[in-house]
Amino acid sequence: MKKGKAAFLLQKKKFVIDEIGTPDCRDDEVLVRIKAVGICGSDAHYFLEGKIGDQIVPEKFIIGHEAAGEVIETGSNVKSVKAGDRVFIEPGISCGNCEFCITGRPNLCPYVKFLGTPPVLGAFRQYIVMPEKNLIKLPDELSFAEGTLAEPLAIAIYGVRLSNFQAGDSVAILGTGPIGLSVLFCCRVGGAGKIFATEIIKQRAEMAEKLGADYVYLADRQDVNSEIFEITNGRGVDIAYECAGKQETINQMISISSIGGKSVIFGIPEEGLIFFDPHTVRRKQLPIITVRRSAFTTSVALEQMCKSPIKFSSIITHRFPLEKIQEALEIVSTRSNGVIKAIIEP
Repeated sequence: MKKGKAAFLLQKKKFVIDEIGTPDCRDDEVLVRIKAVGICGSDAHYFLEGKIGDQIVPEKFIIGHEAAGEVIETGSNVKSVKAGDRVFIEPGISCGNCEFCITGRPNLCPYVKFLGTPPVLGAFRQYIVMPEKNLIKLPDELSFAEGTLAEPLAIAIYGVRLSNFQAGDSVAILGTGPIGLSVLFCCRVGGAGKIFATEIIKQRAEMAEKLGADYVYLADRQDVNSEIFEITNGRGVDIAYECAGKQETINQMISISSIGGKSVIFGIPEEGLIFFDPHTVRRKQLPIITVRRSAFTTSVALEQMCKSPIKFSSIITHRFPLEKIQEALEIVSTRSNGVIKAIIEP
């Protein structure tokens, strides 16, 4: 058994660095030395609140799931990777046998073991053993830190596909944290018509403009609805993507979606309930689409990062060693110090 350091979350707002053993590989498993882990919005929820919905963090738990690293050892049956390969780690280990897995929706598998989601220990550590099927080779052009961005970008690609986005569509992205910026990148690369983006943090608004938004609004200073309706001649947008998890942006999403348009929820609300006006939704015949992780889009995400002239990795603003994870989560959870995307490098 190989031992290494890990960052354990002690319920709320407190990490401790401790040693953890990593089991030997079974025949179809791979030992990976983790080199970079992205801090996700869900990690910030666990840090601040100790839970997401009914998923409650037990005492001394490892969170984190956006990981990339180097293969150290492989089981006897492993064929697709070898020691020394650089890989992205797919965080969801689906069962492969349920109705959702066999119909191409492993992201909905009720038996999934998802890294950093209680009770499955996550990736803020030095070593991890994963099934071979959960490893995707990193392109030579991408660093380990860049590779971690495949996870949020894959979610964005999956959600944009669910919305049946088509080139020329007008879109609004409400909230431009890492997921919102990932959605923006997808829509820009996919040939969106007009892209509207809203944000309350200046640095994130500037990044939205850098990644290709046509109109960027500071939502706490401007009347977002009026601005968008004026530019679209009162029509609204074909698709509104909610990426902030706030009641206010849920309301805006429904308001600015056009008649016959679509509304898509990426954000994770802090509250247990959100509300919307059913009459507006009904009169617009407005589908409300929710996004649950991703399915079969990670390789596409890696490919797009390599091919696009837009440098998506510019959203990485902060890097921390494992020992400074407390500082990192405090900055990310308060959205301070100009943070957009922070990476832990164990």
